Amino acid sequence: MPAPHAPAPHAMPAQGGRPSGDGPPDGPDAEAVGTGRAVEGRITIEDEVIEKIAAIAALEVAGVVALTGRPGPGPGPAPGPVSAQGAAQGAEPLRRPEPAAGGVRIRLHDDEVTLDLGIAVEYGSVIMDVATVVKANVARVAGLMLGMRVAAVNVAVEDVRMPGPRSR
Repeated sequence: MPAPHAPAPHAMPAQGGRPSGDGPPDGPDAEAVGTGRAVEGRITIEDEVIEKIAAIAALEVAGVVALTGRPGPGPGPAPGPVSAQGAAQGAEPLRRPEPAAGGVRIRLHDDEVTLDLGIAVEYGSVIMDVATVVKANVARVAGLMLGMRVAAVNVAVEDVRMPGPRSR
């Protein structure tokens, strides 16, 4: 896997997708091939992409059974849970009228993101350990994939569930 480039400064619009830099780009990809000129354009990262990255990173953690309804305050009803298998396979329980994925809420300020997650933990797991690993994994993955500073990851453990049948 190639090493990530240093993040470029981020400019955030009032609504919609999140641009990943409006100014001239930095690094080896900054110039058009063979021209020596910077390439004009804008890169945006939609909110749903950020939410999905956080959801998948949380579901990678051993002991997380599912994401739960919307963490923190927000309009509208909370969507149903998103199973680890469903999210990892790209299932679309993330489709909803609200702006946040089930169990994930994002807040952007300048060039940093804060993520709020609601999770269900497997019965028998050490809840504080699972939540701590979720915080670290979501911050690491989101920071690397987005090239943005992750200001905070807030984890709300909202349910405990019996483990499902395991394949042998």
